Amino acid sequence: MALSETGHIAETGNKMHHEERIVIVGGGFGGLCFAAALHKVGLKAVVLEQSDKLRPQGTSITLWNNGMRILELFGLADQFRSMYLNVPGVEYLNQYGRRLAILDHSDCEGGPHEMRSVERKVLLEAIAGQVPQGTIRLNSRVTNIKQSETSPNVTNLELQDGSTYSAKVVVGFDGVNSVVASWLGLEKPKSTGQLEVRGMAEFHNGYNFPKLFRIFFGRTVRIGIIPMTATKVYWFVVWTDSSEGWRNITPEEIKQEVLQRTKDFQVPQFTLCVNNTSMETLIKNTLRHRINMKPTWETQVANNVTVCGDASHPTTPNLGQGGSMAFEDAIILARKLHQALKSKESQISKVSESERIHQALLDFHRERHGRTYALTNKAYMIGLSAIADTAIKCFIRDWFFIPRAVGRGNYMEPALFDVGNLPIDEEESHN
Repeated sequence: MALSETGHIAETGNKMHHEERIVIVGGGFGGLCFAAALHKVGLKAVVLEQSDKLRPQGTSITLWNNGMRILELFGLADQFRSMYLNVPGVEYLNQYGRRLAILDHSDCEGGPHEMRSVERKVLLEAIAGQVPQGTIRLNSRVTNIKQSETSPNVTNLELQDGSTYSAKVVVGFDGVNSVVASWLGLEKPKSTGQLEVRGMAEFHNGYNFPKLFRIFFGRTVRIGIIPMTATKVYWFVVWTDSSEGWRNITPEEIKQEVLQRTKDFQVPQFTLCVNNTSMETLIKNTLRHRINMKPTWETQVANNVTVCGDASHPTTPNLGQGGSMAFEDAIILARKLHQALKSKESQISKVSESERIHQALLDFHRERHGRTYALTNKAYMIGLSAIADTAIKCFIRDWFFIPRAVGRGNYMEPALFDVGNLPIDEEESHN
């Protein structure tokens, strides 16, 4: 099995059988963060990524205090603080540029606060650098999952190239179209009836508009602008549309659609951003979510298999917490598995290893369900409240809902979650 030049990625090009303790399906932010966290606590894992290279989905990810706290665990936070702006506040405006509400983050409870829009590619590569060589297996598309017929505590994974893996723990961090979630019988994420286009503008000589997170609301359309660096700006546009005929259109057609959808907005900065965006950074998606009404420990664990991140709790981007929730999942589940497999208590336990693993997965979901359910539901309700298709609905949203929803006491609440530390690997500490 040849290693890539980076030393961190192995390609599976031959039909082989691999026996592993922990297999992670999906090489996105959550899966790589989980592999890195397991490595720090002394547990080996492999990551099966279906693509031929690490592919960030989109251009930018927003990290608040809770996300930056997780980067601190890996010694990466200061690197990203030096590269990306700390956005000091948020401003809500109508499509004509009239202010509806403004909030300085320094006025919010629980500070000091951070909000940084960072490039997904840069973040993904930084996290990939935290795992040992050979951890990430590219071109590894999982096509089938089966419980072992000879050992009920082992799960077998079949890959598209004919290779197979058997594992004592399988965790799906494989996104909204999760193979693992499908195998568990979870309902597919549902469309919210809204589409989103995202892009990253680059101004080589800088730009002179406010360094705030600015959201503009129109009729069935809203746009957002978030400064990233002195020369880069992340932007998005969301509109109401239940169709999915967009999948085969070109980036240039996406750009023209964005300009057409936002033609009634008197926001020249947004038009500048669109016109200074490289076509390859444009991403168009249907916004999907799944609100897990039933407790996730009853539906998302089967023996030694579970899901995390968007595979477990796909959410709309209205709180900017999807990525950070996946990071939180990674750290907390790594802690649970360390307790089950590496702690002093586990070494003297009379409970079988498979039962300890199963209990760790259940405990993980018991701990996470309250937060992920609340944030997924809140994000959906914010998106629903932002929809206004008549003049009277726009008036109510702009002058009643938004001013009352932006409060110093609750705006930063989702970002105040502290994931805690990772346990020290006792074997490593003695070396």
